[in-house]
Amino acid sequence: MKPSYLTATVVSAVSGLILALSLFTFVAAAGAIPTLEATVEGSRIVPTFTPSASATWIMVILSGLIGGAVIAIITRSIARVVDPEGSRSSLALVVPVGAAVGALVSMVVIPLGVTVLGAITEGQAVIGVADMVMLVAVTGLVAGGSVGWLIHVLVRPPVHEEDSELLAA
Repeated sequence: MKPSYLTATVVSAVSGLILALSLFTFVAAAGAIPTLEATVEGSRIVPTFTPSASATWIMVILSGLIGGAVIAIITRSIARVVDPEGSRSSLALVVPVGAAVGALVSMVVIPLGVTVLGAITEGQAVIGVADMVMLVAVTGLVAGGSVGWLIHVLVRPPVHEEDSELLAA
C-alpha cells in the first residue's frame, strides 16, 4: 500500500489542533495564566490575558514538546498498523524529532502571534482571549501537520518504483 502523505498531514494537523486547544485549556486551568483583565478598545471591552512573557514562553515550549511527542507516537503507531513491513524507525528516533519540531514551531508561531495580535510590554504578554485561542489553534494546525508529515516520511519513506515504459525505446 502506497503511503498517503496528504492524509497523514491533514489528520495530524486536525489532531494538533485538538491537542493544542486541550493543552491550552489545561495550562490555563492549572494557573499558568493567572490574570484575566478587561481592556477597552474603542467602544468595546475585550477580555485579555496578561501573563508574564517568560512564563508564557516556557509553557509554549513545554506544550510544544508534549504535543509533538504525542503526535509523533500516534503517527508512528498508525503507520506501523497500516504497513507492518514499512521502515523500522524506532521510538528513540521518532519521539525526539516530533518533540523538537513541535516545540520549534510553537516557539516561532506563538511569540510572533502575540507580537502581531497583542503586545509585550514590561515583561507582560498582553493578548485578547479570542486572539489567543485563534493563535493556539493555528499553532496546533501547523505544528501537528509538520510533525505528522515528517514522522510519516520517516516511518514510511517514499518507495522508488521502476517505470518500464520510460526507457523502453
